[in-house]
Order: sequence, then C-alpha cells, then structure tokens
Amino acid sequence: MQDCLSQELNRLLLTEDITTLLQPIVNINRKCVFGFEALSRGPSDSPLHTAPMLFETAERCGQTLELETLCLRTAARHWSGHGTPLKLFVNISPAKLMPPEFNPTQLQELLLANGLKASDIVIELSERYPTADPSELLKTLVWLKAEGFLIAIDDLGSGYSGLKLWSELKPDFVKIDRHFIRDIQDDLIKREFLRSVVDLADRLGCKLIAEGVETEAEFRVVSELGIALVQGFLFGRPKPIATAYLDSLNDHAALASKPPRREKEIAGLLCRYIEPVTSESTLRDAWERLQSEPDVFALPVVDNGRPLGLIHKWRIMETFSTPYGRSLYERLPVSNRHSADALVVDYEVPLNEVSERLINDDAHYLKQHFIVVKNGKYAGLGATRSLLKHITEQKIENARYSNPLTFLPGNVPIQQTLVARTEEMRAFSLIYFDINMFKPLNDVLGYRVGDQVIVLLAELLKEVFHASDDFVGHIGGDDFVVISSSSSANYNAGTVQSLFAERSRRFYSDCILKSGFIESEDRNGQPCRFPLVSLSAGTVEVGPDEKVTADQISEFASFAKTRAKASPNFRFVVFSRARSGERSEGSQDSDGSCVSCVLGEVQN
Repeated sequence: MQDCLSQELNRLLLTEDITTLLQPIVNINRKCVFGFEALSRGPSDSPLHTAPMLFETAERCGQTLELETLCLRTAARHWSGHGTPLKLFVNISPAKLMPPEFNPTQLQELLLANGLKASDIVIELSERYPTADPSELLKTLVWLKAEGFLIAIDDLGSGYSGLKLWSELKPDFVKIDRHFIRDIQDDLIKREFLRSVVDLADRLGCKLIAEGVETEAEFRVVSELGIALVQGFLFGRPKPIATAYLDSLNDHAALASKPPRREKEIAGLLCRYIEPVTSESTLRDAWERLQSEPDVFALPVVDNGRPLGLIHKWRIMETFSTPYGRSLYERLPVSNRHSADALVVDYEVPLNEVSERLINDDAHYLKQHFIVVKNGKYAGLGATRSLLKHITEQKIENARYSNPLTFLPGNVPIQQTLVARTEEMRAFSLIYFDINMFKPLNDVLGYRVGDQVIVLLAELLKEVFHASDDFVGHIGGDDFVVISSSSSANYNAGTVQSLFAERSRRFYSDCILKSGFIESEDRNGQPCRFPLVSLSAGTVEVGPDEKVTADQISEFASFAKTRAKASPNFRFVVFSRARSGERSEGSQDSDGSCVSCVLGEVQN
C-alpha cells in the first residue's frame, strides 16, 4: 500500500497534477470577503485526493518540500487568473523558509511571472510543525515583511510552540484552530480561552481569524467576542473559483443594531451548512464529496433552493458494494437513490417540536438528520444526535434549578429568561402570581393540602400559558411568575384566576364551603375568620424597544403584586411608557376588574 501511495505521489509531482481550491475569509464588520486561503488537492480519482492523505504521504516519503513548491506554483497561477484584489493566504512549513531551501530570487520571480504583489500574499506558518532553528526562521520572516508580505500563524492552540511562536514572530494574523470554535456556544472553557486570546491580540496589535465556523450559533459567539475575520463552511467550502456565501453576514448586520440575544431554542441553533448536490449530480460525485469530508454522512439534494431529500453515505456504500456495483451505478443521478422522506423544518421551529416530529415520524427508524429551511429555501442540516444532546443538556440544566415540588424552573432560569427578553427588545408581559389566604389554609388543612394547592396552580399556569415562547417559573412557596409575548397574556391571567378559584374549592370540606370562610389565628394569635384562597396577578407590560433592565422589571412586578392583592378582583397592571398609550393612566377594564398605572408612576 505504501509503495502504491509513493508511486502515486511521484506521478503527481511529475505531471504537476495538483488542483488549487479557494476558501473565503470574510470580514464580519465590513460584510465583505477579506481574502481566500489556497488549499491543494490531488485528482478526484486519486487515493491522494484529500489534503491529509496527500501531505502525510509526502512527509513519509521525505518529499514535503517538493510538494510544497508545486502547490505554491499552482496556487500562484490559479490566483493570477482570478484578478481579485484580495488577500491570498498560502500555507508554508517552517522548513520551506529555512536556508538553503528558501530562495528569495525564486520567490520574486514567481510573483513577477504571475503578476502578483507581495502585499497581497499572507504566508501562513503552521504551529503544528516544530521549528528547528527559530533564529534563522525569524531572519527569513523579517525579510519577507520588509518585502511587503504579511505573516499569519496557523492553527493556534494545536501544536508545539503555542504563544512562544506568537511572541517571537509578531505576526499580522493569528488563525485560531477550529477545535476551539466547534460547538463553542456550549463550552464555557472554549469561550474563556477565546476571550483571553482576543484580549492578547488587542494588546499586541494582531488580527485574529476564527477557523472552522460552521453554524450560526458558533458564528454569533465568535462575533460577540469581537473577532472580525472568520473562515468556515458557513461562508463557503473550498472551491476552484473565488466565491463566498454571505447571507449569514447580512443576518448579522440586521442584528448588530440590537443588544446581543441569548440563543433561542430553535432548529437554526443546530443548523450546519452542508454544500448540497443537485438531483442531476451522479452517485460518483456524491461519493467523492463524502470521501473527502469524513465528518459528513449525508448530503442534501437541492434544486433551485428547494430541498428534495438526502443522499446517505450508507446508501451509496450499499449500492457500490454489490457485484460490479460501482461500475453499474456510479453514473446514475442521486435522485435514483436519495431519501425523499427527509424531515424538513423551518429555521424558527422550536427544538422540542423538531424532537417530537422526529420521534413521531417513524416508530421503527429514527432519522439521523433533518433539513432546515429559511423562507422555504435550503439553509443547512441538523443532526439528530446534536439535537438529543442539546435537549438532554438543557433538561439537566433546568433540573439543577427547578423547584422540587412543581419541577418548574426556579430563580436562576427565571432571571436568565427575563434578561433574554429585555435584550430582545420585543413587547412582553411579566405576570407575578401569588395565592391569597394561603397561610390560613396551610395552618388549618395542613402542609400536604397546601402543597397540593401549589401544584394545582402550577398545572393551571402550564395549561393556560402553553404558547411556544411562554415561560412559567416558580419563585418559591406560593409565588409564581409567567413571562409571555402573547397579546392576550393579561386575559389569560384572568382565566387562571377564575380556574384557580373554581378548582381549589375541592380541598375544603362541605362545612367550610357552606360558611365561605376558614377559622384560624391571625398574626397576633387572635382567632379570626379568613376568606377561601384566591389568586392575585400583578402584571408588568413592557413595550417594544423599551430601555428597562431585568432588575427594574422585577421591582415593578413586586409593586404590581402588592397593588393586586389590594385591588378589585386582585389584578393590577403596570404599563411601560411605550404601551401606556393603549390605556389612560389609572384606567380600569370594562368590567372594573383590573386597575393599572404606567412605569413612571412606580418610579416616582
């Protein structure tokens, strides 16, 4: 096998059968392509097609420098044909820049022959390879900088020398290894590492490039950390032509004017852009794609933006494994073997709904992928494994802070949700529910009945506030909170009050129900008659684009609850200035059941 690979490498070097592909590097802030990285590949039908196999074989055969020289010549010729006034990033090993291998005259001739300028070339020096003589390497880099070349350290965090190489070489760019980017939205350690690297780069006057950005979630975190240059499949796969996919930049620009938002639990959170094939692509084309991308197990089949299904790696392997399978079927279109029953979901669909659809779709087979669309057009793929992992982690996180009696989210998730809603700058209502006369009931009927009444209220809140973005939390004791974007939130609060008054009566004896009160001691130890339990609802309605903090809303909610307990039918609403125009100050509902004020009155 090794002899075959060695012979194939010698053939490629002799025939110069190397292809240059270009992957875009984009500038988030300017919403444009900053440059392209030149990536080398062997022929598509060669065992040395993929970069890892190609360069690992060259290293084993001691021909790395010969291969690099060929790749540089090929990249220069390929880039000169595009006439693009952008930066070209090329990979060079330290050994290639060390004497006697490094030849300044040949480098200048290569630029001249292809009409290139040194200032347009960024030399990527990989951190994966050790440097035998740093002082000699530094001399070469000083010369290159003097000539106008730019220097980048590739794969920061993946190799031998770490920050030492950075401090010695003083590069213009540092590319962060994709290991630190993958799933960064779910990894606190990775985010802290990147935050420290961003701070260091600012101090040293160096630009960072985040490699391997594949999902919207990763992109948002990288952007929020202040990294302006990004590279990855989300913006374009390596292709022979200089192209880029910039829709994510446009989406980012639309959000840039608003404060950062917490990740929404939607299908788009797990969406990864996989370059699709068309229905006319052959099984051979699809197989070569899947072979060159070992972490991809299915390709979306898309015509004119409309997803038709998935072509699975196992399906092609099954087809080719039959006698003469490859020669018989490789020229067939993928439409002959693709799965047309793939689950297609909208970008904004909640993850729990995606999970339910996957589980209910087929009782005997759980699909491994689902297709995500935006406005009916293909946007990317989601992996069922990632979905289940995310939901499991979310449930574990919720369980940590849930109330042990009702299993509703407790104070930490309540605060997180409230902060997220204020950052969204959309209209929403926060309703603070409190049970009236709960202590007398608890004292007379016992804690067991008291717990049952609390559970009853929790069930009612979940029953009435069941919209996808409704949030029901349990502060503690008999205090609950609901956060809802529904325009009927205040009406729903009244519904809960009515249902609670009706269903809570079952906990009393016929005698108590007939008398209409319960006898117990007041706070001074004196016998007293108390009404049966009822429910107070203090509401804070926040308008769109309202500049109010989560802490302020919490204060307004406490005020509203206190006023509700002393108001007719136990309801009170505090309106923000943005929504106060809907009612006059101090107004009542038509049935006189709900009084209100605006936030200014609370603050004054």
